[in-house]
Amino acid sequence: MTKGRAWLIEWAFRLSLLGKAMLGMAQVIGGLFLAIMPADAITRTADALTRSELTQDPTDRFALAVMHWANAINPAAEHFYIIYLLGHGAIHFVVVIALLLKSRVAYPFSVATLMAFVAFQSWDWLQTHDPALLLLTALDVFVIIIVILEHRLTEKH
Repeated sequence: MTKGRAWLIEWAFRLSLLGKAMLGMAQVIGGLFLAIMPADAITRTADALTRSELTQDPTDRFALAVMHWANAINPAAEHFYIIYLLGHGAIHFVVVIALLLKSRVAYPFSVATLMAFVAFQSWDWLQTHDPALLLLTALDVFVIIIVILEHRLTEKH
């Protein structure tokens, strides 16, 4: 493998870890936010964010989707989201730290964890057709590929 390609893989690896760390942080913050805010805060926030757009264009697909999502959340779903966001975010942090430490078990653990995320998110997408799940799944697949390439590089050195 050329030095340029090795450098590119290392750069992509570090950038993907930064992305996963930021996603993990956003998920933990989102989970904490959901846990401490009043039950109707999601609906009120969605209404505040979309009100002017829906006043101008009552058929705006994005604003209507946000309102539909906000109105569809019930207390059981809210608890699920809290647990999911906090757990998913915490697991992201563990994976990122283990990979930064270049622990030998970090690579297979990370790939297995990310593959579980891909499987769960794919199943959830089949149920909800939420495009955000496709984006998260694509990101996880990309990170899996980069982690495997990085692992191969570190084994050679």
